[in-house]
Parts: sequence; C-alpha cells; structure tokens
Amino acid sequence: MKHLDPKEMKHIYMHEIHTLYEDCGELHLCSDNGTVVFNLQTLFNDLPHIIEYCIEDQKKNKKRILQEIKELVIGQK
Repeated sequence: MKHLDPKEMKHIYMHEIHTLYEDCGELHLCSDNGTVVFNLQTLFNDLPHIIEYCIEDQKKNKKRILQEIKELVIGQK
C-alpha cells in the first residue's frame, strides 16, 4: 500500500453531517462537502483517543465561555 504525504491527501471538512449510515462494516458520514468512510473496527479502536480529544476541547471551550460570562457580569457592575 502506498503511503501518501499528508499534503497530497484530500481533506474534507465536516461541519455538519446530514447523513450517517453503516454498510458492510463501514461507517459513512455524509456532508455537503463529501463523504468520509471509516472501517468500523478501526474506528472502534480509535474511539478512546477521539473521545479524549473531544473532552479536552470541550474543557477548553467551557473555560473560555465561563471566562467570557464572568467578564460580562463584572463589566455590568
């Protein structure tokens, strides 16, 4: 199997998924920009890492939002 340089690979940005389905052991995520297909076994094995990234990003986002709310409240006093 040929390994591609990441710069040569096509990237699809998935902001919103309009269709999600499973077929023959693959998960298909479809958006207006295209379709991404995952092998379900590989995706399952990668879930702990994916979830960890999501949790860390959520923590950062929550901290930022709470700081913005705090600044708004203080600014109104």
